[in-house]
Amino acid sequence: MCLRFAALERKLGEIDRARAIYAHASQFCDPRVNPRFWNEWNTFEIETGSEDTFREMLRIKRSVQAQFNTEASYLSAQAITAREGAHKADDITPPADAMAAADKQAHNGASGPAFVAAAGSKSRVEAKAPQSKNDEEIQISDDEDM
Repeated sequence: MCLRFAALERKLGEIDRARAIYAHASQFCDPRVNPRFWNEWNTFEIETGSEDTFREMLRIKRSVQAQFNTEASYLSAQAITAREGAHKADDITPPADAMAAADKQAHNGASGPAFVAAAGSKSRVEAKAPQSKNDEEIQISDDEDM
């Protein structure tokens, strides 16, 4: 979308606005994953920019690449750790769908619903709990005499 917006600004003659759009969009485009974006920005700077703007584009590209390299190494380290942990725990990989995992966990060894009916739960609790008398209870009559 940013490429189309920058192309529109360029057609309208707004070179500085198109350059700002490229600079903003560069934050989201890894040079290894989105080479089309970087090639278009490179072509744009060659055709319309100066040596300073071209250097600025290269500086931003190096900065973004370093940012994505750091994040990618962190994410890959997490993925490796997760895989090793999964292999240690019964060698089962978790399903990608969280709802499927919850459903599978709910149905392991369960034959019926996993809830307690509200109608009979109160009487069961009262029947199981022994009735103890509180010696410090204050007796108040139901009749209100005033």
